Amino acid sequence: MKRQRGFTLLEMLAALTLMAICSTVLLVAFGQSARSLLQVAHSDRLTHAAVSVMDEQGSGPLANGTHEGEMDGIGWQLRIARQPSRVGQPHLYRLDLTVREGPRQATFSTLKLRTAGNAP
Repeated sequence: MKRQRGFTLLEMLAALTLMAICSTVLLVAFGQSARSLLQVAHSDRLTHAAVSVMDEQGSGPLANGTHEGEMDGIGWQLRIARQPSRVGQPHLYRLDLTVREGPRQATFSTLKLRTAGNAP
């Protein structure tokens, strides 16, 4: 009697089950990475807008107060506050910027130094 070679039905079912489980895990991982990439893209968009606003608003003379505006569909609010300093010393300003796009929001802060002659 000749022995036949091949896979049994049970071995085939086990292999297909294992392949289905592995495929499911990979699809979930790809879905999560796609969502993460989308979040990074939104974060980058807010960050680039914040850098532009900080460069534009922080390059001239600074004064205490709040400024608002919109850039490419991204709303922003900039709060400028002069920090205490000694007489004759350069003035230090704190700039707090909040940028919004839909439900997403990010806040950035920096300090700017201005000589006493350039301050209002």
